[in-house]
Amino acid sequence: MLVISTVARDLVMQGPAAWQIAREQGLRLTFAAAQDGWSERLTALGTFVPLPAPPSLGPAALVRLGRALARLGEAEDWDLVQVQAPVAAAVWRLVAPERLRRRTLYVAHGFPFQDGDRSLASAASRTVERFLAPRSLAVATVSREDHAWFSALPPHRRPAIVWSLPGAGVDVHRFRDAPRRAHAGVPYVLFCGDLDANTDPLLAVETVERAHVSLPGLRLVVIGEGPLRGRLEELARARPWLTLIDRADTMPAWVAGAGAVLAPSRREGMAETVVQALAAGTPVLARANRGSRELLGDGAGMILPASAGAARWAAALEALLRQPPDPALMLDRAMAYDLTAFRPAYAGLLATCLEATSRGSGQTEALSAT
Repeated sequence: MLVISTVARDLVMQGPAAWQIAREQGLRLTFAAAQDGWSERLTALGTFVPLPAPPSLGPAALVRLGRALARLGEAEDWDLVQVQAPVAAAVWRLVAPERLRRRTLYVAHGFPFQDGDRSLASAASRTVERFLAPRSLAVATVSREDHAWFSALPPHRRPAIVWSLPGAGVDVHRFRDAPRRAHAGVPYVLFCGDLDANTDPLLAVETVERAHVSLPGLRLVVIGEGPLRGRLEELARARPWLTLIDRADTMPAWVAGAGAVLAPSRREGMAETVVQALAAGTPVLARANRGSRELLGDGAGMILPASAGAARWAAALEALLRQPPDPALMLDRAMAYDLTAFRPAYAGLLATCLEATSRGSGQTEALSAT
């Protein structure tokens, strides 16, 4: 089984339970992604093939990626190919030979468009996905909104198999039972994720800065890597209350010990950090997107509109710290995305895909319950 993403970090963070399940089903794994600090972890699970690291999404970078993926398609007659990053998924479905497109599973952790987004870029992304959708055997989504969008496509524009996964598999019990970090007085709040324009960690910094008017001791811990790292380091030098961490193997303790988790992503499929926070009983303040609407609706957390600025975020954070949601409600919501829900769903997806490829059939449609 060939597994493709843009960078190795995505494969480590978005699918650890999936690779164990695939190996249990007898699949030999080959990972293909740009090499980064996470690549070594993948070599413990299978073979790692480095892809060119795209410094941008410009034409030259996409051509280099396309050539590298085309060579992979010629290298071996893979039983199954799983792609899981919008750029890598788009390029693979364009350049892969037809025999491998018929064995391709796209696990979409979040399309580059969502309900309510009327931008030109979003419209272009929808058009591209409508064109590419039938150029694979299967698509699996991790959010209900994405599943609804795909299922609504005309039958001739859909792949043979359309599947719904409950997130990417979070060990809810590990976060529920995590020891809380001791802190005196005002707690810290936590941001965790890629450090880029979409996840918007700069809004988290400005939110906490504004909240200091009424919560002068409040601290912010930022865990992540990405292009905005340099800018955050500049801000941290003048802000002793801002702590930056590249990565943390003790994530349960960080999440459980936080007063709140800030999740200002503009687009998100199913944020694992939000599920982890719900499991730990840590309240979440999030920007409205497909993932937050599904995870935090009906009182499980606080959601702000996309247009809300830092002043409104600061006021909402203060209110959330004063009156967090019911921990039992948060835990109940998290359990729907636990490994006990993910494992049978993903195992069933692999079995269905492998059965379809063994028959050489592209006509069987399998829709899971949402």
